[in-house]
Amino acid sequence: MSEAPVDVDVFRKEVRTFLDSRYPLRDPLTDDRREDIISRTPGGEGQFVDDAVALQRALAEAGLAAAHVPVEYGGRGLTPAHHKVLEQELRRYDAPSLRPLRIGMHLALATLLRSATDEQKARYVPPLVRAEQQWCQLFSEPDAGSDLVALRTRAVRTGDGWVVNGQKVWSSYASRADFGLLLACTDPDAERPQAGITMFVLDMASPGVEVRPLVDICGGEHFNEVFLKDVRVTDSHVIGEVNHGWTVSQGTLGGERSGYMGGSGGGRRARQVIGAARAASRLDDAVVRQRIADVAAAERMLEWLRDRYADGSLCGGHPAAGSMMKLAGGSLEQRCAELVCDIAGMTAQAWSAADRDGDIAAHDLAATRQARIAGGTHEIQRNLLAERVLGLPRRPS
Repeated sequence: MSEAPVDVDVFRKEVRTFLDSRYPLRDPLTDDRREDIISRTPGGEGQFVDDAVALQRALAEAGLAAAHVPVEYGGRGLTPAHHKVLEQELRRYDAPSLRPLRIGMHLALATLLRSATDEQKARYVPPLVRAEQQWCQLFSEPDAGSDLVALRTRAVRTGDGWVVNGQKVWSSYASRADFGLLLACTDPDAERPQAGITMFVLDMASPGVEVRPLVDICGGEHFNEVFLKDVRVTDSHVIGEVNHGWTVSQGTLGGERSGYMGGSGGGRRARQVIGAARAASRLDDAVVRQRIADVAAAERMLEWLRDRYADGSLCGGHPAAGSMMKLAGGSLEQRCAELVCDIAGMTAQAWSAADRDGDIAAHDLAATRQARIAGGTHEIQRNLLAERVLGLPRRPS
């Protein structure tokens, strides 16, 4: 279902009216707040999440949070282009970051709409859109790394349900999540490991679920490890079909690599390097200007890739196209952070304690180390593109 057609420009005016009444515009060069500096939010990680939830709920009440979602599930039945307008406009205002909710709004939402039953959609999607329930992703494992086929979490059939045992790691915001998308092996004797994996919705409040926080290289605590001991789930929690979770997960991972992990857009990284050059009085340096141009060009190409991914033309519409987005986005994140530190020189690594923002360059540089790992290492992404898109021989086992 959908509401009467709404022109994209009309929808943009709706979004701007909403944001104008609540937040000031950012200066495009000097006030481009980095959403990955979570520790800078007054109140720390918890406040960062609370602010995102409050904004998401207000957007949902105004009918702006998920315009592309069908009306019966809490959206307006419009198009992805309308939702993209919201993302574009949010970058222009000094509003809270919605990053803590991206796993739910980008990954879980798309997975549910694509693969869940009508009953599951009606149960999970509306409260997700209204930020009444938060989600996490339970894919990675300590001994599997980027090789999901090697996961060891097991779900054993018992009556009309399953008993799950195992461990997950690097699960962002799992400590705040109500539900998680869980991958588990349900047929260890399958001829191919991919053929024995099932995706479940896991209630994070279930007996036997233990969440422990992990501290990342920058001191952030949004990562977690999750222990599962004799956790019971029913058949109603299966997403897709039993033993077909690998196929379902490829859509989830494609969305993660293309959007959630696909780097920044809207000129954010270009503005950061320009700001660094201005602060260091190096805007007239010919070498610096060329490197800034390289970052700006890479960011623009990333936006074009994202447009082609959205319309299904990237890599001929192959599901592995998200890997190309992940490679381009992760490389851009690192290139930008390294350039900012190069421009700033020693001040990027040694700053006055009185300078509240003095550590931003060093923080960004450390934070972008994960850009080559999160969502699958760049080496894994290149293998996927080589084998699945280019048709090259598989690497030796």
